[in-house]
Amino acid sequence: MARSESPPLDDAPGVRLDGAGVVDLGAAPRTAVSASFRCASGERWTGEWRGVPVTWVLDHLPESCEATHLRVHGPDGHVVCVALADAVGGILAEARLDGPPRAPGGGWPRFVAPRITGTRTVKEVRRLEPVTLAAGADVEEYETLGPAD
Repeated sequence: MARSESPPLDDAPGVRLDGAGVVDLGAAPRTAVSASFRCASGERWTGEWRGVPVTWVLDHLPESCEATHLRVHGPDGHVVCVALADAVGGILAEARLDGPPRAPGGGWPRFVAPRITGTRTVKEVRRLEPVTLAAGADVEEYETLGPAD
């Protein structure tokens, strides 16, 4: 798979999905999820987030895709690897419904899912990469974690 980066949602019509190209998020359905996680700063974030369901984006993959995990790429090489079972409950958030209004350049879209820890809530998602990992594989070998907030 190509390892090229695509620009964040604010600068492009969609997000790059390996195996499907750039997926246009403009006409995607929106939904909300509740999530609570502790950031690297130690601060706990609990709230309602609104955005495009990850399942809607993944529906653009070919039926032959047998991924077990999803690598979520953000800026500065920040990459997380999460089990699809956890990722499909998430969204590419455009806003926090119970938080401050969306500011330009505010780190959107942000990958948020109910069972994901703070460092795995990637800001400025640039690319989604479905991968197939062997049972017992160490997902941390597929990650490059940077500071998250």
